[in-house]
Amino acid sequence: MSFRARLLFFIVRISGLKNYLLKPGIAEKFIARDHARGHAKPGSWLQKHCDVETVDINGRPLFRLRPKENGSSLHIFYLHGGGYAFNIVSLHWHFIKKLIRRTGASVTVPIYPLSPDNKWDTSYAMVMEAFEQAVSRHGAENIVVMGDSAGGGFSLGLSQMLRNQNKALPSKLVLLSPYLDQTASDPAQLELERTDILVSVEGIKRIGSWWVKDGEEPAVFPVSPLFAPVDRLPPMLVFAGTDEMLLSDSLRLKQKGDEIDAPIELRAYDRMQHVWMLLPIPEAKRALDEIVEFLEVSEA
Repeated sequence: MSFRARLLFFIVRISGLKNYLLKPGIAEKFIARDHARGHAKPGSWLQKHCDVETVDINGRPLFRLRPKENGSSLHIFYLHGGGYAFNIVSLHWHFIKKLIRRTGASVTVPIYPLSPDNKWDTSYAMVMEAFEQAVSRHGAENIVVMGDSAGGGFSLGLSQMLRNQNKALPSKLVLLSPYLDQTASDPAQLELERTDILVSVEGIKRIGSWWVKDGEEPAVFPVSPLFAPVDRLPPMLVFAGTDEMLLSDSLRLKQKGDEIDAPIELRAYDRMQHVWMLLPIPEAKRALDEIVEFLEVSEA
């Protein structure tokens, strides 16, 4: 593990951030502040080097970005993480910037409705409309759906929903520390929780309870896409860290894929934490190299 990764993980561990999703009342206040502050917007590099368009879908903003120079036919449909409850942050935009710089891709970023004020059906309706617009503009064969954490779960769930409805599928999926099971039902997660500095079993269950509609069980599709079939889906590249609780989700997804010979490739990085691919550490640079290789594009 790099020195920079050790330092960042130490800072997060001593910050006590994990407790925000453990103690009733604290998480709700944290979310209320996040929603009042609003979503982060594309930074100065993106504003300077890309044409940035903001449109409205179902009352929510959608960002479309296209590089002004050295663009490619690749289009990335990016779904941000945050437990379905927190806004997109500058760290997400910084990662999107790196994707554009390395691939020349245009990018769609839906700012989807968040829980607990909204449930999965409202968010999926907005994201489904956003994806279909992307298909009409770029062609499904040129689209890669990508997401981190809850966005990774959303990416898988969206693809399963498209398959179920016999709609056009993206060409590939990239899932970064995907959050696929709202029940945290794997016994192995109790052990992984000890090394995870951000995510907890109780936190997963609380977040899941905000995402489901009244009377629903969390172990159903699309709330927990891990429990839906993974056949007839695009090739997937999945990243996880061996010290994160959601490693279990990725391992179980990979196992399901292996049982039916589905094209799911898992890269589990030793001692890495949740969504480490977005952090300014050498391991994230290596993961980005692997993503670019998987996308099979020449560097812009």
